Amino acid sequence: MGCGEKVVKKRVQVVDALIEVWYNQITATRQVDNRFQAQGGAMSGATLHITTMADLDPLVWQIATLREQFLANTEVDLSPMRTVIRESWQRCRAFAVNADLNLARFATTSDQQLRDLHELNVAFLRAASPVLLRLRATLGNAGYVVAISDAEGTLLDVDGDPACRRKLARKGLLPGSNWSEAVAGTNAIGVALATGHVVQLVGAEHYCSGWQDVTCTAAPVFHPDNGSLIGVLDITGDYRLVRPFLTGIMAAAAAEVQRRYRLERIKQPIRPRTFPGWTPPATTNATTTSGEPSNILERLTDAIRIVSSVIDPAHAPNVITEQMGRLLNASGVMLVEGPPGDTLCTHVWHAPGEIGRHALASLQRAINDPTILTWRASPGPFLKRTLTPTAEVIGFPLPDISGVILAVRLPTQPWTEIDQQSGATLATHSAAILRHARLYTDLQAYAAQTEVLNTLALFLSTLLDPIRQIDIVLQRILALTNLDVGIIVLKEEKQLAVTAVPQIAIDQTHMLALIDTVISTGQPIWLCRQHAVAPEAALLPLHGFCDLVALPLILHATNAGALVIGSRAHRHISGEDLTLLLTIAQQLGLTLSNARLRQVASENEALRQANHLKSTFLAGVSHDLRSPLTAIRASVEDLLERQHHVSPGEHRALLSNIARETARLSRFVDQLLDLSRIEAGTLPLDREWVEFNALVQDVVTSFHQQYPTCRVEVCVSPTLPLLYIDPSLITQVLWNLLENAQKYGPSEGPITLEAFCTHTDLVLSVGDRGPGIPASERHRIFDRFYRLERDRRSHRSGSGLGLAICHGIVTAHQGSIWVDERPGGGSVFRITLPFINDQPTAWCPLEFHGGEQV
Repeated sequence: MGCGEKVVKKRVQVVDALIEVWYNQITATRQVDNRFQAQGGAMSGATLHITTMADLDPLVWQIATLREQFLANTEVDLSPMRTVIRESWQRCRAFAVNADLNLARFATTSDQQLRDLHELNVAFLRAASPVLLRLRATLGNAGYVVAISDAEGTLLDVDGDPACRRKLARKGLLPGSNWSEAVAGTNAIGVALATGHVVQLVGAEHYCSGWQDVTCTAAPVFHPDNGSLIGVLDITGDYRLVRPFLTGIMAAAAAEVQRRYRLERIKQPIRPRTFPGWTPPATTNATTTSGEPSNILERLTDAIRIVSSVIDPAHAPNVITEQMGRLLNASGVMLVEGPPGDTLCTHVWHAPGEIGRHALASLQRAINDPTILTWRASPGPFLKRTLTPTAEVIGFPLPDISGVILAVRLPTQPWTEIDQQSGATLATHSAAILRHARLYTDLQAYAAQTEVLNTLALFLSTLLDPIRQIDIVLQRILALTNLDVGIIVLKEEKQLAVTAVPQIAIDQTHMLALIDTVISTGQPIWLCRQHAVAPEAALLPLHGFCDLVALPLILHATNAGALVIGSRAHRHISGEDLTLLLTIAQQLGLTLSNARLRQVASENEALRQANHLKSTFLAGVSHDLRSPLTAIRASVEDLLERQHHVSPGEHRALLSNIARETARLSRFVDQLLDLSRIEAGTLPLDREWVEFNALVQDVVTSFHQQYPTCRVEVCVSPTLPLLYIDPSLITQVLWNLLENAQKYGPSEGPITLEAFCTHTDLVLSVGDRGPGIPASERHRIFDRFYRLERDRRSHRSGSGLGLAICHGIVTAHQGSIWVDERPGGGSVFRITLPFINDQPTAWCPLEFHGGEQV
């Protein structure tokens, strides 16, 4: 057994052991959604067309047949195949990939090589880590494995569903295995690397055997600066778990990794590309004119090359002083920066030993010399000044950066013309390098700030209600700025609402004084305990914090709040930092303003809908009240006018009409009262143990008496247990549902009424053969006063109260009610009522909003 096979066996054993432990800790739940959405033509273009589970198996079989034909004969017609898969198969054949391969090859044969691979991709792994955690949390144990590979197709990390991971580990899906097309054939990672696009493969689209039972989705990640590929994100699972929408999820995840990768690159310290030690070539006699120019030219070339390789502005001055000292054979060199009148910044290099210490002392005395201080703004290429008989200092001004390089030799030796010209050349080049390094650092800082602002803007745009999620907003701002505390104060109606993350002790008096100052002036305030005098330091509103920055929040074009962020450790707040914080405060203020506007717009929309409901209600109530009142009035007037000429039969008919219409009017008023009680949470429940079969029979008998031509088909289980319910209210629910079925269906029926029990609930359904309820309106039919659009257009009578009352009564019994489409046409209203073994101690009030229980 070779070394590679031993490593594979060892890793598989380790993975099996880990998964056995996870199996004891995790309850795997499959979340398989069988509702697929169509995206493009079947097996054509770059998308998938999968509508049902019944279509998936024929699709995979068809792809497998084409694959076998392609392996046997390359002339087979592959036009039905997707272009991306067809081209990948052809590339695999050109690479001479073994189609019978069912195990990926390992690019690393030892753990040390795998550690080295992780070290090479440490920035990529750090950028991808939070994204991978989010993907794992989203997918859970739904049968997927999440993997990440480098730009060569070698896996760096694998995690996900334990069962699926164990299955795929036996096929080589482990860290260190290579999944490029040239090695493993057509797979999602290899195709994403080859094409640079997001790709999803259905099982049989894999080129090599052994991978027909999995589906893979992969998205490439590009370098944010040069656009080169740096790696691939991949999701692999059972082939029946193919999801077209996973391509969008993976594309978004890859884009987030790319953004985080730029931040990781900026955070990492830049390693100077200089030699740790540089030994100059052997010197020749300085008086030898033939040898000196050639020697110093070589040293100047090396010095310029080394200085040019440094792009870190903090490290560049040290490299410049060292190379200047070696170029001039000096005992000490000092680089002085800073405009006249400002504090000087010095960088020193000196030779080892006693001579170097004396040179350093001479240079420290030289920077206090008034003449030498003026050299920083001198236009000359080099200047000399004798400090003592044994020390002569030569200076090389640094153009455009207000600096100078000083050099001294001990013992004193004359500065030749070659020394002066070489030093001036290196100084000019060093000044350019310093400017470029600082510009590069400024560009990095600007890119980092832009990335922070873009990340924050994207995050704020995803929040549904930033005002209620203000704690999450503060946490994200602190994470982006690397600060310790965030406080948002909103001033509304002469009151201050303070939110702090984390929860810390705040000196309310000093904090409110600080906030009032910021809001009234509209200017930021920076407080630093380290730079403040003792009385000012005592005024900081947070104990234990060194720096606090208070920024105004502009809401609705007024200073209506403040953002306070701080740090326990001292932070050097620069002008750029303050600009970034002000921009963050502006973004936050704009987001809160927009959220408030959306809230106002939502309230206005709610008022508009309430006004519409009121108009609809008044129209419905006026019609429902007018009809019985008109009938009652007509009957009474007829009795009064013909009281001496009315026969006993007519008299009885008129009185029956009055009684019927009065009952109708009373029932409508009772519905209004019941609805008001339901919404107020005061609907009384007079519960008792009821035999549900008898209750259904009573309701059906009464219904037949009022609607003798309507046929009701009853199918009630004879084994229903006793129910602890309010019989009058449940009777009202059944009556309303039967009346609706008779009203909207054929007048002769039939109406089906079924009841059976499960382990915990009674299930009741009432079905009709009417026109049915459109799917877009099913969630609203239980709202009060809501009527179907077709009913409003046809002016069908109705108040929109019956189903709202049914919903309230059923919900008060801890049950649920909904409507489904009936096969063959019509609707089926279903009700579930839980079995209650013990009498409840109290009834909990309910609150309704939009037909839903809150």
